[in-house]
Amino acid sequence: MRVMTTAQATIQAVVFDWDGTLMDSKAALLASYHEATTKVLGEPFPVEPADIEQIVQLRALESFTIIARGDQEVYDRVAEAFHDAYRRNAQTTQPFPGTMEMLRALKDAGVKIGIATSKARARMDLEGVRTGINDLVDFSVTGDDVQDAKPAPEAVARAIAGLGVEPGRTLYVGDGPNDVIAGKGASAITVGVSFGFHPAEMREEHPDHVVDTPGEIVALARP
Repeated sequence: MRVMTTAQATIQAVVFDWDGTLMDSKAALLASYHEATTKVLGEPFPVEPADIEQIVQLRALESFTIIARGDQEVYDRVAEAFHDAYRRNAQTTQPFPGTMEMLRALKDAGVKIGIATSKARARMDLEGVRTGINDLVDFSVTGDDVQDAKPAPEAVARAIAGLGVEPGRTLYVGDGPNDVIAGKGASAITVGVSFGFHPAEMREEHPDHVVDTPGEIVALARP
C-alpha cells in the first residue's frame, strides 16, 4: 500500500474541514438561518455580506447567541427552527465536484482521512451518510466534541491524535481563515481551497498551499 508524500514529509493523513471544503452547503445554511430568523424574529438574518461572512464561520450555537442577543427564549426558538430547517435543506447539499474521487484516491493510497469541523455532528451526519463521505472517514471531530471552536487548534489537534499520526505529516484542508489558523496552531501542514466560502480571507492567513480543485489535494501528497 503506497503512502503519498509531499516535498517536506511523507503524508500519513489528510484532515478536512466540512462546510465549504468537502460540502457545497452555503445555500442550505443561509436558507436555514433565514427560515429560522424569519419565523422567530419576523425578518431574515444574516443578509449583509459582512454578517453572512461572520455567521457561516461560526458554530451554530455561537450564531444563535449573536442572533438572540442574550434572550434565552429567542435562542431556544431560533435553535429549534434552524435545526428543523436544516434537516430539510441538507437534502440539497452536495460534495464539491471531484471530492468523492479525491477521497477515494487518498483512501486507496493508504492515507488516513479525518474531519475537524465546527458543524454539529447530527447535521454533518445528515450529509455524510447520504453522500457516502462518512464511509471514507477514519476519525472525525465536530463542534459538539470541543470546548474551543476554530480558530483554536483543539479540533484539528484532536483529529490528528485520533488518527494516530504526526502533526507534521498531516495536511489540514479548509476554506477559511479560521481553518488556516487552527491548522497552524496544531502544527499541521495547512492547505487552503480557493473554491470554498472564504477564499480571499483564507489567503490572508498564508496557508502552506492553496489548491483550486479537490484533485490537487491528491497531487500535493504524491511523491
